[in-house]
Amino acid sequence: MGAPGADCLNAAVITSVCAIAAGALTVLALSRTVRRRDERAARGGTIEVPCMLRHPARERRWLRGRMAVGPATVAWKPRTRAGAEVPAPTALRQVGTRAPTWREGLRMNPGCTVVACDSSVGAVEIAVMPHDLGHLLLALERTATE
Repeated sequence: MGAPGADCLNAAVITSVCAIAAGALTVLALSRTVRRRDERAARGGTIEVPCMLRHPARERRWLRGRMAVGPATVAWKPRTRAGAEVPAPTALRQVGTRAPTWREGLRMNPGCTVVACDSSVGAVEIAVMPHDLGHLLLALERTATE
């Protein structure tokens, strides 16, 4: 028979291998989704960029949703009841970008970028992940020149 610690070691190794495999599958699925979205945007289609939006009507509160980004459109699609209650910002114009503060990093991914915008409803901030930032900035630039 084996030593009493051998069973424990085998369980730790099996758990580690399963965790690494699950992480690899997650990365594969995310990269596939990002690649499909990039291809759709390159063909000129409208894509939905996952983001968080800070609206003037909901002071100091981030709302989950998506920005529908296309060649001639930038539109907010809320994913929560609180987001559905506020008027959708239109005529977005980029003012600047920044990293999230440490306090904001507790509520959202600290690796995202916050895009500050002027809009029809006032100052709006949009938090997006780095792989989606280019799509949003390009769409904001296109709508600003129109």
